[in-house]
Amino acid sequence: MIRSEIRDLIRKRLGETTAQFWSNDELNSYIDEAGDDLAFQTKSIKTNGLLTTIENTQEYTLSDEFPNLISILKVEYYQDGNNWVKLPSTTRGELSMLHKGWKSADAGTPIEYYYDREEDILGFYPKPDSDNDGEYARVYYARTYTALSSDAATPTLPDFLHMAMVYYVTAIGFGQRGYGDKENDMRSKYFQRIQQYLSESRREKEDEQVVMKSIYNIG
Repeated sequence: MIRSEIRDLIRKRLGETTAQFWSNDELNSYIDEAGDDLAFQTKSIKTNGLLTTIENTQEYTLSDEFPNLISILKVEYYQDGNNWVKLPSTTRGELSMLHKGWKSADAGTPIEYYYDREEDILGFYPKPDSDNDGEYARVYYARTYTALSSDAATPTLPDFLHMAMVYYVTAIGFGQRGYGDKENDMRSKYFQRIQQYLSESRREKEDEQVVMKSIYNIG
């Protein structure tokens, strides 16, 4: 749906087909607020980008490299400039248990990555050497929502979640008018929509894993 269609559905549910209580600008701001929340809750806006790694540098500031990042989904590394390899994720704690003195280990070919959203850090173990210096890390991540610029613009969220935007804003509207039961009903529908999306996403990932296992077991 485009923004005008989303807003029209919101007005119909609120029982106000013309801008008497809520202006278009006010509803538009709530629509974008819904988009921000849905992007964070569902991690459904996905993209990827290259990270330039530097010789003997272990950690990188994520907000400098990917300012719209919400969460890392996968990291691939062009090991020794030969092959792209999916790196397993780890943590600083696991590295400390399994690789004593890992922070001072010699540079080499990165075989694992760790990620701390609160500290805004992406790190590699071991830190890259001269053969692994350059645009050698591809980061797949969930990103933030982009505010809509016009009534003809379509949210970057999956189509299934557009109706969730309607529920979110309608809940705000009912709350402002003091209709608590209706507000709670819309909020319930909002979270149900999110759970339906997440459940379907998990099912698709499970199906993909089954298919990949079948392919690898051929012969």
